[in-house]
Amino acid sequence: MTSRTIVKYSLFVFNIFVWFCGVGLVCVALWSKTEKGNLMDMNSMKYDPATIVLVVGAIVFWIGFFGWVGALRENVLFLKIFSGSLILLFLAEAACGIVVFIMQDKVIDVVRQQMFKAIVSYRSDSDLRDAVNVAQRSFKCCGVNNFTDWQENRYFQCCNRGIESCGVPYSCCNMELQENLFCGVGVMDTKSVENICKSQDIYVPTSNLKPNYGKGQVIYDTGCLVTIKSWVTTNLYYIGGVVIAVAIIQISGVWLSQSLVNKINACLSRRGK
Repeated sequence: MTSRTIVKYSLFVFNIFVWFCGVGLVCVALWSKTEKGNLMDMNSMKYDPATIVLVVGAIVFWIGFFGWVGALRENVLFLKIFSGSLILLFLAEAACGIVVFIMQDKVIDVVRQQMFKAIVSYRSDSDLRDAVNVAQRSFKCCGVNNFTDWQENRYFQCCNRGIESCGVPYSCCNMELQENLFCGVGVMDTKSVENICKSQDIYVPTSNLKPNYGKGQVIYDTGCLVTIKSWVTTNLYYIGGVVIAVAIIQISGVWLSQSLVNKINACLSRRGK
């Protein structure tokens, strides 16, 4: 088996895996948008998790497609498109990393704003609801800064007399102690609710959490932004390792592609002689 054959099929297998990942992401995103019934709703595109997954999946799909077809057919143009796409993706990721590092405070503010938007849309957007629930369960947190942020959602406002009034989602609850999906209902002390509603202040002070309900006894009262920042700081080396691994994979793809292009060109040159 020649080195050209080894490079060719290594690149082919590599891109088949990438292509299937892209197909999977696109299918999941389309299924999610179809379930929500907003497949063609352009107003729902912005900040929609399903749309983000769809775009990422489409990019991965086309990169994988050019890679595996180019490797299988030894198509120099497709191989160059594949390697060029990987280089652009790598540069874009590097640029994003530099921007995040330089403008940390601005990035945190943007993330905070989007987290509050997710809280407001918690009941109206199933994708955001699932994302919020996963985040709160995974990081054992509640809200953005603390649990009172859920007063931004009209269903959980203490001035709303619904069943979820003065409560938080079940994902704020300690999973080990959770008995049902209503564990977050009525966790706030309602003694001062009348005064709060009269003053049109929808926020409930942290001290208004019922006794023995916070710090994971029933719910986690620390905000997710605080918890996630702490988690990133603690796991910075692991995150760096993942970033380096992804970069190595992308560089390997470019190297395999360029190696195959060089071998194809060398072969064509010999035939031309």
